[in-house]
Amino acid sequence: MMDRPCLLLVVAPSKLECHRTAKQFRLDFRKVERMRFISDPYHLRGWSRGTPFIALHRDRWPEQLDQALHALTMMGQLRIANDCDLDELREDFMPPRASVSLAGRAAL
Repeated sequence: MMDRPCLLLVVAPSKLECHRTAKQFRLDFRKVERMRFISDPYHLRGWSRGTPFIALHRDRWPEQLDQALHALTMMGQLRIANDCDLDELREDFMPPRASVSLAGRAAL
């Protein structure tokens, strides 16, 4: 069975605010296939347990969206993204270079 890459939820009251949030976290939009922009509380339901999310300025959000995100976080359905979740999606992320041994170079 092939592992699916983890998705990151970008949660905000509008799609424009989702875009601004992603930019604030320096996410690379060339990797947008691994991000989901959520602005409707209904669309927070149904994600795999422990799905990471990012959000900003929740004190300015509509109450329904904030309450839904809070409830799903408290239940463990969603969780705040950590650096490991974000590193691969950041603009300046450089994967570690694979070291090639001398024997490996001869095979190339």
